[in-house]
Amino acid sequence: MKRIAPLALLALTAFVDPLAATTPPTSLILSGVPVVIDGDTLAKEQRCLAEAIYFEARSEGEDGRVAVAQVVLNRVRSGTYPGSVCGVVYQNRNRHLACQFSFACTGKSLRIKESEPWEEAVRIARDVYEGRTYLEEVGASTHYHADYVQPDWAKKLKKMDVIGRHIFYS
Repeated sequence: MKRIAPLALLALTAFVDPLAATTPPTSLILSGVPVVIDGDTLAKEQRCLAEAIYFEARSEGEDGRVAVAQVVLNRVRSGTYPGSVCGVVYQNRNRHLACQFSFACTGKSLRIKESEPWEEAVRIARDVYEGRTYLEEVGASTHYHADYVQPDWAKKLKKMDVIGRHIFYS
């Protein structure tokens, strides 16, 4: 796994615990524009990212979990999707089969039942969000799917890589 931290990634200036109740404001760079995010919003964003990692890829290796997080952040930066992590992760969650991530539209209760995979998801979310972890092979991918399905949209996109059971596209 080759990890780099390119300037285009979200670059935070302070460590923030994603599960903390209150955290100080922090700065980040989004699409080249400095943005100040209050600590509570930052904690919520990192929690949504950790939830996506946990529910979409907890059985994957670390690269697979990082790749899922990277796709979420790529969508936030794209201008085509909602402009927040939580907005991307839970987009269309109340529309049957129209959600962006399968875990968000299954109608099942989203309970975190395994502490170790959750703690890893929180760590990975923080590392990817803060720009410390980036997979070149996933690059600017904004889509992925499990290797056992063949969605129509995949034919229209450029295949970037296969990591674990997921295929990534830009």
